[in-house]
Amino acid sequence: MTDPTRFAFSLQGAVSAAMALLLAVYLTKFYVDVVALPAGVMALAIAAGRAFDAITDPLMGWLSDRTRSRFGRRMPYIAIGVLGNTAMFVLLLNPPEALPEVGLAGWAVAALLLSFLFLTISAVPRQALAMELTQDQGQRQDLFAAIAGFVAIGTIVGAVMPNVLSGMGIEDGREQMFWQSMMYGGAYLAANLLFLLVIREPRVDAVRGRVPLVPGVRRALRNPAFRITFASHIITAIPFAIPATMLPFYTEHVLQAEGVWVGYFLLAYLLSGLLALPIWLIVAHAQGKRVVWLSAGAIAVVGGSALFFAGPGDERLVLFIHMMVGLQSAVWLFVGGAMHADVVDYDELLTGKRREAQFAALWSIIPKFALIPGAALPLAVLGSVGYVPDAATQSPEVVFAIKTLHALVPAVLNAIGLGLMWWYPLSEARHAAVQRAVAAHSRGETVVDPITGALLPPPSRRAVDEATAWRLDSFSPAELVRIAGGAWRTVTVAVVARVVAWAALSLGLLASLWPQLRSLEQDPGALPALTIVVAGLTLTASLFHAARLPALWRLRRDPLPPATILAHLEAVAPRSLATHRLRGAIGLSL
Repeated sequence: MTDPTRFAFSLQGAVSAAMALLLAVYLTKFYVDVVALPAGVMALAIAAGRAFDAITDPLMGWLSDRTRSRFGRRMPYIAIGVLGNTAMFVLLLNPPEALPEVGLAGWAVAALLLSFLFLTISAVPRQALAMELTQDQGQRQDLFAAIAGFVAIGTIVGAVMPNVLSGMGIEDGREQMFWQSMMYGGAYLAANLLFLLVIREPRVDAVRGRVPLVPGVRRALRNPAFRITFASHIITAIPFAIPATMLPFYTEHVLQAEGVWVGYFLLAYLLSGLLALPIWLIVAHAQGKRVVWLSAGAIAVVGGSALFFAGPGDERLVLFIHMMVGLQSAVWLFVGGAMHADVVDYDELLTGKRREAQFAALWSIIPKFALIPGAALPLAVLGSVGYVPDAATQSPEVVFAIKTLHALVPAVLNAIGLGLMWWYPLSEARHAAVQRAVAAHSRGETVVDPITGALLPPPSRRAVDEATAWRLDSFSPAELVRIAGGAWRTVTVAVVARVVAWAALSLGLLASLWPQLRSLEQDPGALPALTIVVAGLTLTASLFHAARLPALWRLRRDPLPPATILAHLEAVAPRSLATHRLRGAIGLSL
């Protein structure tokens, strides 16, 4: 991989990071304080966008993997997403002053939803492209390390830019947002133009990425390396959001320090992560990605716990702790990205498919949803223990809650995630074996699974042909046993019932919000935002089950012999009770 490729991929990451920080940190305050939009509208609009992501992210991954075009599977979507995201970014930061409150609400909600949509259209294929640019482990680590470094630089730029503009005499909120929208929007377009001109998408047989949506998710969850990383990401994503929310409260009420220290702590955290990145890269090359992950996780646990013991006047101690904890801040992007690419390689061994975008979509959903509970639940806890807004002094119970939420809760969750990653199975040696096995499959050879030790014939030579196996993966083992017994009607009723039940639950959750939607002058708190997110997830579950119905009707039209279904179950769930039952039923019939 050439240096221009790494630079082009990383530069757009820096601009994207600055834009993301602006939206995450300053957007709500801008709309509430400057534009005078009720806080509740912004809270619910952001939650609606995240709920929308629950549907669009998986669909975008599935669509990108299946695309056939002369420009590739990724680049067309990246170009469309970049243009749309730039337009929405500028519009979102420059709402018309003449609009009434209802018009402003519509402007904010529409711009946010479309911004999230276009970001998904570009981000999911881009993440997939990063994983498939090279099969070399060292080059992958170098690429993701470069991206992580530029993202850290962009985050720092985004954090200090409002102060820079104020120093230039630009202090009006609308004026600041206008200049930032112009600077970042122009830089985003220029960086992505360079990206599109320099990056060459690998030519992959599109058939190798064309898989049904539901079976694709089921097969991903059967991948042991994916299950471990996915579970760890779910648990550790929330600790990324909690400290950012709690740091101002911790600084004011635990340290009893001036607000300027918040900026110092953030700068120390980000700069130490950027400076430590080359060292982590050397360790990754020498000792492997898992060692880096576990070491960085240990720093996060120990350093985060240490913050619990600080008190009034300990600003310099806390600054030092942030420098120490910050050492691991850039690790997750570069090591995580390289690990994700390894997991996709192993999936290719299992399935014969290249599904980078589908995996990228599943991983990308996690941090988006973690932002809502990570930001909302701590504030709800503070309210429940008696936090008084704008009060200089809080009760001991509130101070203890702030220390616990800021330090111990993230440390405990990070420790759990760290424990899960201890069992991550794809070492460098095993990954090299995976790549050799994939090459052997291409020659029609049977190989040994480097993780499980099982014999793996090429997908084209397995007991059940590929098309049939993918179709059967639309169903659980228990459902397949019923289908083999001719009870397809029972399965159909059960699937339709799930479609209806999840959809009804989603509508019920949204209906429960109606009384609160009548008055949004005040921040509605955590519950409505969480309700919208859960409604999005339940609607996604309904659509997931609805996507299974065509495969079920096809099985009704073209039934398969029970022996074929058993052969499939023997391959995917040989020790399950359902397989044992079907094996016994077929034996009795003989």
